[in-house]
Amino acid sequence: MKLLKNNKFQRFLHTFLSLMLAFCLVAVSLFTLLKCTIFSQSYLGEVLNNSDYYVDLCDEIKADLIDIGNASGLNKKFFDNFVDEVMVREDIQSYLDLFYSGQKPTVDTKNFERSLRSAIEKYEVNQGIDPKNVSEENIVYFINESAKIYSNNIKITYFNAIQRDFLRWSKKILIYDLIFAAVGIGLVFVIFFTNKWKHKAIRYIYYSTAATGLFLIVIPIGVFFSNIISKIAILTRSLNDLYISCLNNIFLNISVIAVIFLIISAVLIVIHNHLRKKST
Repeated sequence: MKLLKNNKFQRFLHTFLSLMLAFCLVAVSLFTLLKCTIFSQSYLGEVLNNSDYYVDLCDEIKADLIDIGNASGLNKKFFDNFVDEVMVREDIQSYLDLFYSGQKPTVDTKNFERSLRSAIEKYEVNQGIDPKNVSEENIVYFINESAKIYSNNIKITYFNAIQRDFLRWSKKILIYDLIFAAVGIGLVFVIFFTNKWKHKAIRYIYYSTAATGLFLIVIPIGVFFSNIISKIAILTRSLNDLYISCLNNIFLNISVIAVIFLIISAVLIVIHNHLRKKST
C-alpha cells in the first residue's frame, strides 16, 4: 500500500499504462485499417474503379489475343473492338465474389467463348470465307486457347495462392481488433480511476494519443522517403498499378489516422491545462 502511495512509483506506473494504451491504440488503428482495406471486397472494388486497371487489362488481353490470332491467320483488326470492358468488369467481380466468399476463385469463360465464336462467324462473312473451308477443329482449338488467355488475365495474380491464409487472417484480425480495443478501454478507466486529479489522468492519456500519432506518422514518412512503393515491379502494368494504388491508399489512410490522433492530443492538452488551472 505504501508503494502505491509513492509519487515516483505512481508516475512510473501511469507512464507504463500510457505506453500500453498507446500500443493498444496503434494495434486497433492498424487492424481496423487492414479490415477496412485489404480484407474488404468493397475497398478493392473501389480501387479497381478509381484506377486504370480495367483499361490496362483490356489492352493486355487484346495484345495476348493478337499474338495467338496472328498464328491462326486472323487479321489484327479482328480484335479491335472484340475485348469488351463491361464483360471484363463483370467477370472480375464474379472472381472476387468467389474469392471473398471462400469458394475456389475461377473464371467462367462461356460468355467470352460465345462472343469469340460469333466474332469469327462475322469475320468469315466479311472476308468472304466459306465456313466449309475452315476446320472446326482449328476453330475450337483457337477458342479454347483464347479462353485460357482471357481466364489467366482475369485472375488476379497471387490471389489463388493466398486465399486460405487470407480468409483465416481476416477472421483473426477482427478478434485481435476487439481484444485490443477492450484492453485499451480498460486502461483508460484504470488511468482515470487511479488518479486523484483528473487533469493528470488526461495528461497520461495525452501521452498515449501523442505517441500513437507520432508512431503512425513515421510509417508513411519512412515509406515516402525510402521510395519503396515506386520500386515495386509486378508481372503486368495493370497489376502493378493495382498494387501500387492499394499501398498508396493504405499509407494515406495511416497518415490521416495519425493526424487525427495528433489533433486529439492537442485537444487533450487544452483540456489538461484548463483543468489544472481550476484545481490550483
